[in-house]
Amino acid sequence: MSTDNPFITERIAAAMQTLGSLPPELPAAMVDAGVHIANQLEQSRKVIAVGIDSFAPLSQMFCNNLMYRDAELRPALPALSLNSDASGIAMAAAHENANELYSRPLKTMGRNGDVLLLLSHDLNSAIVATTLAAAEASGMTAIVIGSNNKVSNTQDSTQTLSLLLEETDTTRMHEITLFILNCLNDIIDEKLFGSH
Repeated sequence: MSTDNPFITERIAAAMQTLGSLPPELPAAMVDAGVHIANQLEQSRKVIAVGIDSFAPLSQMFCNNLMYRDAELRPALPALSLNSDASGIAMAAAHENANELYSRPLKTMGRNGDVLLLLSHDLNSAIVATTLAAAEASGMTAIVIGSNNKVSNTQDSTQTLSLLLEETDTTRMHEITLFILNCLNDIIDEKLFGSH
């Protein structure tokens, strides 16, 4: 088996460079977001996550980590990904305005103090605006991860904490978002349970 693969070597170097050149304000924002989520979980609130389009699996992964990570060492944390039920989403999409796809479940399940985690490449889309509006109407706070080249006016709300990325390539954004979500999981676990 060949160990000399310049494509993979270059790919790893590019990923490391992308992570190394994250906006300088991002680490503090990540800590603020993780601590906020942990504080709300301590108050018996829950996390509801939404990944728009190709970010859906990352939403599910984040919630799975809150529910099942280190299951032998700590209790499950209340987290729900609205992307989990693909058949339900498809059925809803057939009957709902696509831009309001996540509004109905947020209005139904979101409670004052719950946290919406929203992941999207295009933060200026109508579906992001309606999802954030539904969360705000339910008294939820929102943590938004997406590109800072496409920032929606809806993010001026004091209830929204934005983790904005300078990257616009979707594949690179997936990598960075996965890194951020893993860090958020670590911050939440450390805040709630300390080191296991």
